[in-house]
Amino acid sequence: MVTILLAVYNGEKYLKEQIESLLNQTVNDIKIVIRDDGSSDNSVGIINDFCTRFPDKISVITGEPTGSAKQNFAMLLSSCDDDYIMFCDQDDVWYPDKVEKTLSVMKRVESGNKDLPVLIHTNLAVVDHELNLISDSFFDFQKLCFEMPLSQLLVQNNVTGCTVMINRALKNKCGDIPSECIMHDWWLSLVATAFGRVECIKEATMRYRQHSGNQVGAKASYGLAFIKRKLATLGEVRKNYNATYAQAKAFLKNFGKDLEPNQYELLKKYCEIPNMCKFKKIKTINKYGFKKCTRLRLIGQYILM
Repeated sequence: MVTILLAVYNGEKYLKEQIESLLNQTVNDIKIVIRDDGSSDNSVGIINDFCTRFPDKISVITGEPTGSAKQNFAMLLSSCDDDYIMFCDQDDVWYPDKVEKTLSVMKRVESGNKDLPVLIHTNLAVVDHELNLISDSFFDFQKLCFEMPLSQLLVQNNVTGCTVMINRALKNKCGDIPSECIMHDWWLSLVATAFGRVECIKEATMRYRQHSGNQVGAKASYGLAFIKRKLATLGEVRKNYNATYAQAKAFLKNFGKDLEPNQYELLKKYCEIPNMCKFKKIKTINKYGFKKCTRLRLIGQYILM
């Protein structure tokens, strides 16, 4: 059984199309669990209509609004206990074979060892609000690496939550997602990288819709526009780096006793970076591999970290 966790907040504009794409998957052994986070539009009405029509496929969990996608997904994750779990945003469209392809790779990576924490993620096709193609590869569009070691993942996430499948072993290893994590997908990928396996399917399995209401979204990560955007938001960039240190400290607190000695040293050094002088920061980044994917990002990292 594959459980798809769908987090909703004021998603009426695209929600129906997304749910239909989930119901049209080539894998039949799925269930969809939805949690609305206090929508003021007709999202709940749309959800209730689907629940009435597909009671064997769709269920809802309720609770007080959390105020963030991260916490909404955390509540969803804590509510389920199935072999395989996927995460779904409210405004995208999944290709019909998304679950089938991801599950096939998951079972290959597990290789009969269901105690191995595993995370599978995929590429995405970036589209506009009307599903017109912007880029057929999110990784190319964002200039991201398909694979990242733990050192690199501490400073930059390459996993997009709406493409992710995890197994029961990874959910159990993660436990409760702490408030210090930046996003649930980043935290899950850190745990899987440290204690299990992460594998990326390099072909797109869904349309990643870009519109004015995106909480995260995709923006081209190259050229003059990218540089101007970063220069205009230097305060936000520094805030984001500080968030990675807080996340690393939480990871060290939660899993320090389980880490290999070299992993422990890696986490400890990353947490110490804010207290270093500029020269020592750069030296530490280079020594331990705390480097972002592109040369342009790395230059900015040297300046702003």
